[in-house]
Amino acid sequence: MDSSKHYPYNIPFYTDIKFIDVKFVNNEDHIINLFFVKDDKQGNLAALIFPHSQRKYQFPESSIVAVVTDKKPNKYQCFIKLKDGMTYIYP
Repeated sequence: MDSSKHYPYNIPFYTDIKFIDVKFVNNEDHIINLFFVKDDKQGNLAALIFPHSQRKYQFPESSIVAVVTDKKPNKYQCFIKLKDGMTYIYP
């Protein structure tokens, strides 16, 4: 297990599912919230990306996340279908 990689909330690393590696970079002055999207609806909180930081994650394969910022908590910034090996930079 690589200690530099994080896992989404409520998904243990020992789960018997296939994971993909992704990286998130937050260049903003506020927190970015990532929520799982299931059946075209916002699901559970997946991760928080703190201001001016970057984090490596292992998400379940075929995950879709919604990006919501603390600046506009009632508005989706975008939806992302995560792909293995990608780096997602905001903004």
